Amino acid sequence: MSPEPTDGPTDGVTRRSCLTATAAGLGLLAGCTSAGTDGNAGAAETEAGVRESALPEFSVDEDAQPRPMVLDAAVTGDAESIAFLDEFPVEVAVANVGGAAISDLSIEVGVERVREEDGLTRATVSEPAPVSVSVSDVESGDWTVVEAGLRVNAAGEWRVTTDAPEHPEFERRIDVAPRRLAPGEAVASEVGGFEIAAREPSVERALHYETEEGGVGLFSEEATGLLSAEEGNALLVHRFAVTNTNAERSVGFGSVLADNHFVNARLGGEPADPVDGEVLRDGLSALVIPEDAVPFANNVVEPGETVELAAVQELPDDALAEGTVSISLDGETADVVVESYAEAPALPAFDLVDARVDATADGGDPVVEVTVENTGDAPGTFRGAAQFHADRPTASDWPFLPEGVALTLEPGERGIGRIPASRGEDRYRVQPFGREVER
Repeated sequence: MSPEPTDGPTDGVTRRSCLTATAAGLGLLAGCTSAGTDGNAGAAETEAGVRESALPEFSVDEDAQPRPMVLDAAVTGDAESIAFLDEFPVEVAVANVGGAAISDLSIEVGVERVREEDGLTRATVSEPAPVSVSVSDVESGDWTVVEAGLRVNAAGEWRVTTDAPEHPEFERRIDVAPRRLAPGEAVASEVGGFEIAAREPSVERALHYETEEGGVGLFSEEATGLLSAEEGNALLVHRFAVTNTNAERSVGFGSVLADNHFVNARLGGEPADPVDGEVLRDGLSALVIPEDAVPFANNVVEPGETVELAAVQELPDDALAEGTVSISLDGETADVVVESYAEAPALPAFDLVDARVDATADGGDPVVEVTVENTGDAPGTFRGAAQFHADRPTASDWPFLPEGVALTLEPGERGIGRIPASRGEDRYRVQPFGREVER
């Protein structure tokens, strides 16, 4: 084919007519003609993908060997819908800027992460291997379109790359959204060898945590602490399972030893960040999550194993349906967003009816007895703890007792819980109410 006529000297600069081409392993793309031929100029522009009108002009070196140059690239589907771990087709416009025809050659097309630092693209990670596509039968000065199937394994901004020379104006970036998971939905990575599945959330007014209490004049002993929400707030417990689908390699998050290790993995959340390890003296791993889930913090999932994980947000009662947690595998962008409720759930609420310290009939340790009523609109589990008074120069004067209490109550139901007062002398305090009682 000959170059498109221009006004005045061409100097080898043109936007050439389109040929057909076949991508390796993909179907044949429709050919098109330039506006200067008898064909329909609109045929060169598909509804999605490379558009002829957007291609830059390029120069041809008539004395050079066949040489491809990448002019443009575009997603052929809905580019705005691409999310974490998606696979999608991309069209790439390739020109022959050499003086002889390209009979058959291959180029590699891929994607790389983009991170902005002083306006420059710096070193990238988490990049899938590029794919090879065939460029065939392109005359000198013509251009063609090839298609490549690509995938992304992180959310954030990516750019299309090739191993062929690229036009100075070539730049194609793709914004990848996090994968949103409603309860019951999952996303899997065959390459990474893992699956993340969203479970049904739950709402708690308080959660126990395991710790040790000691200090000056006190032996260190195991204790049951209490993480409780402020008045008018609740603890939204997000649950998600990670399954290791790899038969040989372990998967790990945080400060652990694992084969497939996401050392920088972290959680985020909206409209508030999840509770982090700084809230508890012994870290998140001390938190006791109902139904045998464990907090997302320094976890290892062995080959073939599924681990039930959890993250906890404290939110106002009327904002629970807005609560989400995000999982970032590399610590930079949110890759998975775990949703909670479609609408605000009915909630329990617990009032302290009575608290006392009673002696036991056998003369053993006294018991802190609490009577609690569920004054809310839904069943729920009351979790409480008790503290004893002790003068400690370097810590709180109210250490926790070894045991806590849990009572599952229907709306309007009352229950009595007993906590052995195995430490202390005569002053105790019931949490989360802050009620002090004496022997």
